[in-house]
Amino acid sequence: MRFITRAVIIIVCVLLGSTNICQAAPDLQPNIDMTTIAVMITVIALLLAFFFLMGGVKYVTPENVLDTEIRKNLYEYIDEYPGSHLREIARELDLKPSNAAWHLRKLEQTNLIRSRAIGGKKVYYLVEGGVEAKQRAVAESILRNKNARDIMAFLSEHPGKHLLEIAHALNINHHVVKWHINKLFEAELIEGDTTNSAYPIYYPTEIGRQFMETYNEFLKTTVGNVS
Repeated sequence: MRFITRAVIIIVCVLLGSTNICQAAPDLQPNIDMTTIAVMITVIALLLAFFFLMGGVKYVTPENVLDTEIRKNLYEYIDEYPGSHLREIARELDLKPSNAAWHLRKLEQTNLIRSRAIGGKKVYYLVEGGVEAKQRAVAESILRNKNARDIMAFLSEHPGKHLLEIAHALNINHHVVKWHINKLFEAELIEGDTTNSAYPIYYPTEIGRQFMETYNEFLKTTVGNVS
C-alpha cells in the first residue's frame, strides 16, 4: 500500500506539477487520506485516456486510413459521386451525419479528399483527380438542381441569350435565374459577353458543352439523388 501510494503521488507530481502534493511526498504516511488517493488515480486515468486518444489521431495516415470499412465506403462513394454533400452521403450510406462528418475529416486530414462550399453546402471530391476532379465535383453539385440543369440545357440549345430571355423561356423567376447563372459562371460552365449589350448574354463554355454531353448518363446512375 505504501509503495502504491508513493508511486501514485510521484506520477501526479510529474504529470501535474502540483507543488502541494510534491512537498508532501517526502513525508508520506501509510494512513494518507484514501479520498486523496482516489482523486489522484482518477486524474491519472483521465490524463492517460486523453493522451491515448490524442496519440491515436497521429497514427491515422494515408496508408491506413482506408483500413476502416466506413472510411473506405465514404471514399468509394465520393469517387463515384464527386460533389456530394454531407447529408446526402450520410443518407446513402446509412450513417449518422455526425459520424460521417468525423470520418470525412479523417479522409481530408490525410489528403485523400477535399471539400468546398457550394450553395451553402460543403461538397466533397477526391484529391487524386486534381483540378479535373474538383471541376467535375463542383459542376455535378450545381447541376443536381433542376433549375440549373434546365438553364444549362437551354443555353446549350440557344446560346447568346440574356437573363430575362432565359427566365421567360423557362418560366422561372429572373432572380432565381440570376442566382443559378452566378453558380454556373463560377463553375466555368458558362461565360458572359457584354460586347454588344449592356446586359451580358450567356454561352456554354467548351467545358460546359462537354459536361452536358455526358451528364444524362450521370443522371441515370444517380436517380433519386438529384433535386
